[in-house]
Amino acid sequence: MEDERQQPWTGSRRRVLGMLAAGGAATLGGCSSGGDAESSTAEGGNGAAGSTNSSQSVVVSSKGYTEQLNLGYLAYELLANNTGVSLVDETGFGGNAAHAEAYQAGDIHAYYDYMGSLWAAHPPQHDEATFETPDEQYTALKSEMESEHPIRILDRADWQNTWAVFIREDAIEGTSIETISDLAGYVNDGNYDIRPAFGDGFRDRSDGFDALLEYYGFESEHVERWEAEQEFIEAASAQAAGTAVDEGYADLSFGYSTSAWLTTVEDIVYLDDDRNFWPFFHPVGVVHEDVATDAVVSALNKMPDAIPDAKTMQELNSHATEVGSQQAVVEHLKANGFI
Repeated sequence: MEDERQQPWTGSRRRVLGMLAAGGAATLGGCSSGGDAESSTAEGGNGAAGSTNSSQSVVVSSKGYTEQLNLGYLAYELLANNTGVSLVDETGFGGNAAHAEAYQAGDIHAYYDYMGSLWAAHPPQHDEATFETPDEQYTALKSEMESEHPIRILDRADWQNTWAVFIREDAIEGTSIETISDLAGYVNDGNYDIRPAFGDGFRDRSDGFDALLEYYGFESEHVERWEAEQEFIEAASAQAAGTAVDEGYADLSFGYSTSAWLTTVEDIVYLDDDRNFWPFFHPVGVVHEDVATDAVVSALNKMPDAIPDAKTMQELNSHATEVGSQQAVVEHLKANGFI
């Protein structure tokens, strides 16, 4: 399986952004997951406080790749089991532009998106994100989106789907490396034993390997000696680079933090992006103001608790590749007492 999100943000947090506004993150426009809930009335809901009239119709959407389909069905099932609304399944609806147009027109009502995607790709579209913390970005995003569009931005999750640096445990045994800054210090002290691998094109991207080295202060003379001693591996994809780490041909690589394939890479740890090179891609609920009743908002705001961390999302993504998104979501929510 390939990366679920391809180039969601083409610049670092302090760099110019790019292609996201045009197409979105690995969106498969119009690729519906099917499902068995096309325009059905929610049944079995527990009638949460402020429950909604069952005649009200809520269109639930998502983008088209695995994680977004999972989040789309998470919204669907939370609404189905906690409100009395009639639901329309439009998971796999399309990308960023399609969603922006659709909620403006009132054609979709509820879905989960990422703060970075909303900030960069939805009107008024920003070329830079200079926020120091996810709370700063969330506050600015919520204020702007709600003033510009007929939507409400709901609670954000604590986790995010952005680039992660992972490294073999045995490669850093006996060192104090826990962050990317620690790795920079290690290399700048003349240690070149860690073997990097990365997917095709990742080295030269504006949010890629070379830009990361510059941002974190890896000294050029040490990078040159590091590459001379450890030939940097450029694999066909991020997943292939991860396989190189898993099989011991490399020690260090990169992947989206919630990618399902990362569950197959054993004996690794993740380095903290302690200086926030990559922007914040925490998921948030998006709901059209026409359907933003107390019951609908309360149901959708269960997402941060239902998916409390990146590892849970990663495992759900992996399970969905085996049984399908809707079944995987239903099983997860039942097992954890949310439905």
